Amino acid sequence: MEENFGTDADQFAALVLHQLTVIGEHDAQYHPGDFKIVVGSLDLYLGNIFRETAQLPPADRDGRIANFVASIKDDDGPNTWPAVRAMLRPILRPNTFGIDSPTDGMRPLTRPAFPFIDELVAVDRPHSRSIVSTATLQDWGVNADEVFAAARENLTALVGSTGYQAAGLIRFADNGDGYCTSWPLLPGWLAGTGDGTHRPIAFIPDVDTLIIAPDVDDLTPLFEQVEQQYREAVRPISPQAYTVDDNGTVIPLDQSPDHRHRALALRARCGLAITEYGAQSAALEEAIDRHLAYLDHKDLAPAYAGSVLYASDDTGPHTATLWAKDVEYLLPEADHIIFCTEENGELTTLFEAPFAAVAEVVGLTPIPNMTPRRYEARHWPTPETLARLEATAIPR
Repeated sequence: MEENFGTDADQFAALVLHQLTVIGEHDAQYHPGDFKIVVGSLDLYLGNIFRETAQLPPADRDGRIANFVASIKDDDGPNTWPAVRAMLRPILRPNTFGIDSPTDGMRPLTRPAFPFIDELVAVDRPHSRSIVSTATLQDWGVNADEVFAAARENLTALVGSTGYQAAGLIRFADNGDGYCTSWPLLPGWLAGTGDGTHRPIAFIPDVDTLIIAPDVDDLTPLFEQVEQQYREAVRPISPQAYTVDDNGTVIPLDQSPDHRHRALALRARCGLAITEYGAQSAALEEAIDRHLAYLDHKDLAPAYAGSVLYASDDTGPHTATLWAKDVEYLLPEADHIIFCTEENGELTTLFEAPFAAVAEVVGLTPIPNMTPRRYEARHWPTPETLARLEATAIPR
């Protein structure tokens, strides 16, 4: 998806080109249309670092650019399993991270961590961080479990697994080397963090911020602050709150049904779902516009990638999606499905039913290897099926 970086982009690129000459790279070429600099066979995309340094003082900005440029020297190092194993670190990213990346094995290696959040693995070199792709596994001759296990083992060796003991609000701001947002992935770490009296609640709004709060009476201002930080972040992760269950396992706070902050947690959960499904819808639509096919699902016939809507009732915030007559859908997995008909350009709601009940009655199954999950809904239910669905409707 194209992005307009404005007139300051060329000036920023000039700063990067200058730093490249400082380290002896005199043949770099700037491509303003793609907002990248080509150094030999290496493409340096400038979008993320441009956004990340936009508000920094000049000295800090120049330092970040120098580190960014120095990363090209890291590519000269060996890329074998014995050479990189100790450099591996786990990282968290939203489901749609890398959704526009090339296919054929270049997508990041991922596994589910939390709803809408995946665990990935980075190679932590002195001046750069690269993401392990599925194709890399073949080059290394190892399987995914070995890679994830090594990454967690390395991080545990750095920070331990007993947590960070302190009272009150704890805020960690990463400089790029600490991987603080990955610490809750380590078994026992979050359970051992805090004052030892209150259950810890963790927030990871972006890739550089981890916030731990004690489970006290009013966290509304903190939820609001995290939501704003998540929305404004260049590289967001999640607006949700995470805590531990009675076994010390990290869970989203909304999965604690009787928690006093559950309404706030549900709102954050809805915000994450809407954002991730929105990014996925845009990528799916762009793939059809550009390639007349979905990049990872070339045999999947085009259909309307349904949106996720925010709603709230007596049970609290929840998500919903529409299923309208005479429309073929790739349905997102929302909490509720609103069945409706259209006449003269106006939608008329028939009823609203829980997604799980609809999936059971209609027999919806997830599209393989599509994250976040979507389901094909090509045909309007028959009158008999529609009656069974309406029997599951939510009373209004």
